[in-house]
Amino acid sequence: MDNQSTAIAERLPPVEAVVIFTRVAETGSFTAAARAMGIPLATISKRVAELEEHLGVRLIARTTRRSALTEPGKRFLIHGRLIVDALQRAADEAAHALAEPSGRLRLTMPSVLVEAGFGTVVARFVAANPKLRCEIDVSDRYVDLVAEGYDLAVRVGRLKDSSLIRRKIGSTEASLFAAPTLIARHGMPSRPGELAGYPLIGEQIAPGENQVWILHGESPKPAKIEFKPRMSANSARAIADAIEAGLGIGRLPTFVGRRMVADGSAVQILPGWAGPGLDISLVHAANRGMLPGVRLLIDALSREACSLP
Repeated sequence: MDNQSTAIAERLPPVEAVVIFTRVAETGSFTAAARAMGIPLATISKRVAELEEHLGVRLIARTTRRSALTEPGKRFLIHGRLIVDALQRAADEAAHALAEPSGRLRLTMPSVLVEAGFGTVVARFVAANPKLRCEIDVSDRYVDLVAEGYDLAVRVGRLKDSSLIRRKIGSTEASLFAAPTLIARHGMPSRPGELAGYPLIGEQIAPGENQVWILHGESPKPAKIEFKPRMSANSARAIADAIEAGLGIGRLPTFVGRRMVADGSAVQILPGWAGPGLDISLVHAANRGMLPGVRLLIDALSREACSLP
């Protein structure tokens, strides 16, 4: 250990003392903490005194009848709880790392990610873990993970604020595509300003209201396209179907549109321009108590996201 690391270690309070102090504060007395932790009362008192000596400040004001947190004690308790919780999570994760994934794992993801290869990743993962059962809900709707009992969601685009934990694992551009038949009728636009003369497909469910695309590309200044959509959908699969039907020019994750270009069902419009990147995220409830299979699947899906354009 180098000198700097040694100096830092010497300034850190004893972990055991922090845990004991936190329990004393939460139970309201040294006696209650000793009973709850199964530790002699003398040890409880000694560890708290050692912590106070280390910090150079009184944390608990003691009298013959009662004890109460001092102001420094109240502030230290906030950090003490975080330390205890972090230690518990670390212990849980270490125990889970040794456990073989088993039981039922439920996840949900949009169809475009299944087509991009995420479904194959999940299938291989389940095949490699014979004690694991998996249920996949392929849907573009925002599933309520807690209420509906899902362990994990894979989502594309902007996420709603929530108490769930979000982990961004990648991103993909959003480019413009149209059916060859539509371009044959209307011609190929050469700049963003010409899009106003084409039927466009929206990405929001807002009937009768205008929508806006912001495109970045060949000009230093972004292009703003405001339009009333011919059709709107909050599903990339539905937008792709509308594009193939010739309803208009639509914006899709680039990896989805390029598959359509490859099979001849679409052409890319204004290839030098693209919308803001769409985040690919994993969403789940609190880390604490997470099944080992969920944690390992998160790692597998994170690796797959790196290969998307």
